[in-house]
This record gives sequence, structure tokens and C-alpha cells, in this order.
Amino acid sequence: MFISMLGVFAIFSSCDEDEIVESQIDFLFKETKCSTPWSNSQNLTDAEYLQVINDYLVTDLGVDYNDLYITDDGVAQDCEACHCLSGDIIRISADDEFSEVLLENGFELD
Repeated sequence: MFISMLGVFAIFSSCDEDEIVESQIDFLFKETKCSTPWSNSQNLTDAEYLQVINDYLVTDLGVDYNDLYITDDGVAQDCEACHCLSGDIIRISADDEFSEVLLENGFELD
């Protein structure tokens, strides 16, 4: 019995809080022609635009994320109003703890 208890103790003592891995969730934001919560992409290079989005996520929302990139696989609407979809999708991965703030600010689960 002593050996069994020693084994159980060894298993639990080897668990370290630093080993806990947060679950990553993929999010997307369907970009519009000009009604995004950050500055629109007119007259910006791709790198500059990604920096603008990064600044919004980190500074304004306080989100720690991974893998920011833009794809063009969304549905583009044939209109020029600010709310019309451009067809570009902003994609990120973030810890579950940021889900609420991202969903409240126009992101969707991917």
C-alpha cells in the first residue's frame, strides 16, 4: 500500500502549473469595404495593414493572439457601401480567455 501511495504522490508532484496549455481557438473577421473597427486598408501595404490590425487587437482589445493573416476566400458583395463585404477574411488564433472580447467586437468562430 505504501508503494501505491508513493506512486500516486510521484504522479501528482510531477504536475507543474507551467505545463498547463491554454486551448487555442480560431477566429475570423469578415472584412467590409470600410466599416472595420480599425483603420481601413486604403493606401497601406499588406505589412502596414497587418500592423494596424495587430495594434487594434493588442492595444485596444488587450488580446494576445497567434497567426494573424488575411485570406481572400470570403464572399465579396457587389456594392460600395461601408457595410458591404470585401471578400477578405482576417484570421487569428487566440486563447479561449479572449473569446468573449473578440466575439463582442465582430469576430466569429472559424
